This record gives sequence, structure tokens and C-alpha cells, in this order.
Amino acid sequence: MKRITYRVLLFILGGILGLLVLYHLYLNFQPEIRLLLHFDSNNEKLLVQMVRSHGLSDVIFLFILNAICVAIPGLSNGIFCVLNGLLYGPAFGFIINWISDILGQSLLLLLLQHLYTPKNLEHSKIYELMSGNHPQISLTIGYLIPFIPCAPVAYMNTLINSTYKKRIIPVAIGTMPMAYLYAYGGDSILHLDTERLIKVVIIFVIIALVSMLFLFTMRKIKNHAKKA
Repeated sequence: MKRITYRVLLFILGGILGLLVLYHLYLNFQPEIRLLLHFDSNNEKLLVQMVRSHGLSDVIFLFILNAICVAIPGLSNGIFCVLNGLLYGPAFGFIINWISDILGQSLLLLLLQHLYTPKNLEHSKIYELMSGNHPQISLTIGYLIPFIPCAPVAYMNTLINSTYKKRIIPVAIGTMPMAYLYAYGGDSILHLDTERLIKVVIIFVIIALVSMLFLFTMRKIKNHAKKA
């Protein structure tokens, strides 16, 4: 019961903190929001200049918000990763997304050891899917696919890898492609570039399909080896 209470309190605390940070950003970006609501193609350069003129404090707030959304099970950081690309461009937005993803995942791994019992998931379907002949590759792909929740993949990471060094490798590699894709998509939204947005969606779908195909193939190979 204590663990359940702590998890609920942590979720509520993370949600409140995230809302406070989001409200701070809303106050800072009110002029840009007004301009966007009354957008005119002639104002595109002005909008880009205004959006990209914010300083270090907003970078820090978005970094914290992104890490919180990754670290608290049940929250999603996708919209903030897109926002980072929109505000800071594909290159710097990618750096913010990637580092905050790694930090958030590291915090999540730490929380799991104190608030959950990963051993209980050894017989789950997600564990069977991730623990194929190449568990590190499967974990990396688990972190790569955006619609798989972070918490179950982190559970598997704590079960498969015994040291922090081994756990962080699939996190760092797996979060990299989507961190850039979100940032690139956010920059495309700001410039109203439909062609680039279509490319982002196509790449997103391809990555998801190929990744899921790999995981199911590894599972089939493992099951076939057991029967042999």
C-alpha cells in the first residue's frame, strides 16, 4: 500500500509541477500565441524571430518539463519535444530533447527500484517481447518506438541489465532518432512547411513498423529455438 500511495503522490506532484512550468511558459509566450492566432503569411519572419528570441530561462524550464514527463509514468513528453524544435530549431531542439530524455529515463529507472517490483513482470507479454536473443537491441528499439510507454520498457531494462552503465546504453541510442524527429517536426510546423511535415510522418510510420516487425521476429526466433 505504501508503494501505491507513493506512486499516486508522485504522479500528482509531477503533474502539478508540470502544469506550473507550463503556465510559466504560457505567460512568457503570450505575444507569440496572439500572433499565431491571428497569423498572416507576411508575419512568418516576425513570428520566427519572436519565438527564437527567448533566453536561457525558457530552455531550462522546457528541459525540466521534458525530463519530468519522461520520469513520471503516465505522462507524455511528445508535445514538449515538438515545442523544443519549434522554439530552438532542429539542431538545438534535438540536443534539449535527447539530453532531457536520457535524464528523465535515468530518474525513471531510479524510481522503479524504490516504487515498483520489476520481478513481477518477468512473465508479462512485454518482457517476452523484449527478452529475445538480443535483449539490448530489443530494449533499444523499445525506447525508439514512441507509442510504447516508457515505464514498461524501463521495467524490462532493470530486469535484463544489472548495472546502470548497461541500462543507459539502450536509452541513449534508442531515444536519439525520435528526439531529432520531434525537433525537426516542430521546426517544420513553425515554418508551415507541409512537405517536411509529410516526411516526418512517413519516417515516423516506417520506424514504428520496422521496429515492431523486428521485435516480433526476435520473439518468433526465440520461441522456435525453445521448441527445437
